[in-house]
Amino acid sequence: MKAAFLLLLAAVGAYGQSCYGACGIFDTNLECQCNVACTDYGDCCEDYTEICMSCADRCGEEYLDTKPCQCNEGCPDYEDCCSDFEELCGGSDVVTDDELRALTEELFAAEVNAVGDQLTIDLQGEGTSGDLASGPLFTSVPESALSGPTISLLRQVQDNYIPQVTIPEEEDAAEIAEQDALLDAMMNTQIMKLSESFLLDKGLLTGSLRDKLDEIWFTLYTRSGGPVGSSGFEHSFVGELKNGEVSGFHNWVNFYKEEKEGNLNYEGWSKVINLGTKVQLIGDHFEWMSEPKKIGSMFIGTSPELEMATYTVCFLARPDSLCPVQMNGQKFQVQTWTLSSNGKILVGSAYPEV
Repeated sequence: MKAAFLLLLAAVGAYGQSCYGACGIFDTNLECQCNVACTDYGDCCEDYTEICMSCADRCGEEYLDTKPCQCNEGCPDYEDCCSDFEELCGGSDVVTDDELRALTEELFAAEVNAVGDQLTIDLQGEGTSGDLASGPLFTSVPESALSGPTISLLRQVQDNYIPQVTIPEEEDAAEIAEQDALLDAMMNTQIMKLSESFLLDKGLLTGSLRDKLDEIWFTLYTRSGGPVGSSGFEHSFVGELKNGEVSGFHNWVNFYKEEKEGNLNYEGWSKVINLGTKVQLIGDHFEWMSEPKKIGSMFIGTSPELEMATYTVCFLARPDSLCPVQMNGQKFQVQTWTLSSNGKILVGSAYPEV
């Protein structure tokens, strides 16, 4: 029925009597108009208000000067929202940049499992290409830094994946139990409790955050048309090999493990953001299993709950875009990408943009 209605609208629009697919366009060949000036000239199509003045399927879109009203987070401040913005887009519940920065600052303050003050790194050469480092990035990582309540569980889950996206992943009961243990431990932290409360208050989450984390991070899917051999967690927290390059790989714990085992060659850094004794951010490049990672980035010293909470909030509030973050007074951004699989919107990638 819906398809038939859309076809009817399209047919009407073809004769210049509808704004379907024509909002913001002025065409002298049409019998009526759908641009912002049509109300001044009195030549708007009959469905101009219904189609062009609505936020249906437009929530969160960028500002468009061709549209008579807006449906983005800034429209309340500029007083140019469509009349149904509050109903369809959440209205006052839309998350602002300042709210995201305030939340991530609060998450950082609640970070009790960070171990940055126990790590010693050697940045060596600065640059974006070539091997500018004769030694490893991590020069001292005591066992105490890896035995915390969530980092230790993270390490167990990281061992469950095959790097090549062309090889199917199969989860057994023991591996699923390790995922559950990690999720349970992270959900017991103040970081995840703050995140869950924020997401529920803003209407970005229904149900439990734990269930959402399990779904968006651990659901297996196909990447680039291959077999079911990938997940958001594997991509960001472990790393993958795809088309002769390293894909993802944004976690310091696995970076250290692979470097220590001789599988990873650190080649230098391009930018560092110091977040105090707890955490650093680094832009880097390296080779993993003889494949290049030309542009990389990762937190160093963080707990998995801080990373996953920050990424998840950004994934839900700013999908497929740069998300404003602030930690210890330092402003930066997180990039997330979505991936659709079997009707679910899952994490395709997530990383700090440095």
